[in-house]
Amino acid sequence: MGFFHRKKKIKTVAFVDYEHWYYSYCNLYTMKPNVEEWLEEIKRDYGCEKAYFFGDFSEYNISSEAKKLESLNVTIVHTANSSEHAKKDFTDFIMLDYIYQMAAEKDCPDTFLIFTGDGHFDSVMKYLRKRLNKKVIVYGVKRAFSGKLKSIANSYVEMPRYVQEQQFYFGLILKSLHILNKRGKKATFWKTIRNVAEHNKVTEERVETSLKELINRRYLVEIETEFQGKKSKILDVNWERLQQDGIWQEGTA
Repeated sequence: MGFFHRKKKIKTVAFVDYEHWYYSYCNLYTMKPNVEEWLEEIKRDYGCEKAYFFGDFSEYNISSEAKKLESLNVTIVHTANSSEHAKKDFTDFIMLDYIYQMAAEKDCPDTFLIFTGDGHFDSVMKYLRKRLNKKVIVYGVKRAFSGKLKSIANSYVEMPRYVQEQQFYFGLILKSLHILNKRGKKATFWKTIRNVAEHNKVTEERVETSLKELINRRYLVEIETEFQGKKSKILDVNWERLQQDGIWQEGTA
């Protein structure tokens, strides 16, 4: 009878290749997925009632993510394969099987949300759209997102959005400045960029862009000072305004 037994029809279901999301964020953006925010978004925008998360959570880096997901009322599908001949795309195959079985249900959803960047999903997306006349929305991580999937879906969303990425880098910068502030130390523009980039293994270019934006918004200002006979500019942070605008919360660092 398949994996799915429901008392009422569910209109929208999400299928998430969490390995794609997690590792792409880590490797390309030095970020981690904000799953709670995303679930709120798809519930608000698409009325999504059910979400399946697929991944091999036996791997060290991603193992702690399973506990976080368990607290979010989603269905976790563990795809670890102990076979000596385990296939690299085992998670994809299991996820595809779930999608096809859901599509075969008598009261299958009207909308399928699929979070992946892998071109292996082009066939199932075509099947859902052309054979079953279903709406398909695909999410994927920028720079790891198949163009073929974008062209097949009814609509697509690239993650992280600019605002999410910007908030992430704001957080790195402000955490560094907050630590220095508590130690009674001051920071300069370029020293902050170098320290944040080196400590978090991100590019100086991304840190510089975000630091300039904080200055443009007047959350930070450069103040000229003199130390040991030399003039320099140090960064002064308006912590109160940052907290009022919800960009920084005391205790974040």
